[in-house]
Amino acid sequence: MPLGPKEVSDAIRSGVNQKIPDGHNLYLVVKNGRGFWVHQFRDGAVIRSKGLGSAANVTPAQARREREAFTVARREGLDLPGGRSHKPRGDAFAVAADAYLSNHADEWGERHRAGLTTLVRMHAAALANKPVNRITTDDVADMLRPIWNGPGNNRGSRLRRLIESILRSKDVEPNPATWARLREKLSKAVAEVTPKASMPAANVPPFFASLGDDVESRALKFVILTAVRRKEVLGARWSEFDLENRVWIVPAERMKMKRAHAVPLTDAMIACLGPRGDGDALVFPSKRTGAMLGHDALSMKEHGATLHGFRSTLASWAEEQDDGRAYPQPVIKSVLAHGKGDAVTTAYLRSNHFEARRKLMQAWSAFAMGNRN
Repeated sequence: MPLGPKEVSDAIRSGVNQKIPDGHNLYLVVKNGRGFWVHQFRDGAVIRSKGLGSAANVTPAQARREREAFTVARREGLDLPGGRSHKPRGDAFAVAADAYLSNHADEWGERHRAGLTTLVRMHAAALANKPVNRITTDDVADMLRPIWNGPGNNRGSRLRRLIESILRSKDVEPNPATWARLREKLSKAVAEVTPKASMPAANVPPFFASLGDDVESRALKFVILTAVRRKEVLGARWSEFDLENRVWIVPAERMKMKRAHAVPLTDAMIACLGPRGDGDALVFPSKRTGAMLGHDALSMKEHGATLHGFRSTLASWAEEQDDGRAYPQPVIKSVLAHGKGDAVTTAYLRSNHFEARRKLMQAWSAFAMGNRN
């Protein structure tokens, strides 16, 4: 843990010769009743030390800033802060970010890449013109702080991870954007996550029965029965459906995890599809334009729930069947495409795992349609 002024003072007054770590290779060295700040670093195979001043004159915070300045100077090829550089300045962060996003574009969908680009341009503008080898941990912390909501899957953490990757691609070491270096400069409190509003399982059968047979209603029923995401259903095309083997294979490019996902089809699901169209035709096209239905076409606002919440409803319902013994967690996670390696192969489709999912989906379809047996 980082040292505070009182801990430094107590260590010096103790009269005990000792070496106390402050973190990130910064140490308070106490010897003969005096304290000194020392930064240790690796120079090839050799561990070297850099003195950062007397603890009588340099506070812990100042010592950490001196360590960061020295680290940045070493990245630039300087022996000491303020010395003459024999290494060129690194690329500006904005240039490095554009290169990283371009080089990895095929790993993300167009929408995801656009989101990352916007995230960098809107919230990392303070780093844009700074050479990558001159960016400090304080620079990154100051930039993140206005949007920081604790570690986890949120905007601030996504940006931190992205900056870490961008700097790593430029061989910036030590990397100032790692969580290990930032954890004492940003809050470690994880913000409470509000789950998507979901409909209680008991309300699903009457709600399902209230839906009509228009394309929007059929798409909504299909979402409820399959527990897939809205965009995966709205983008479904007939070529993805093998009705003979009763399976729908969602292509990897439309899946959140970028892995193809096989959905076992029940009679109730197939009934939602309507008349079969050409291979490349949308299964649930807009009646007005023939294009994909809009995001608001399947709105659940008036029902106090969200479409995404039906995934939680199914999971909770499955967990409660036979006191949790009917459907193991790996099967439930696989239904929601949370399982690892959901590869669509002939062998996988014949596996017991897939058949266990089919059993669960048949039971869920029967329940949603009002057959509690």
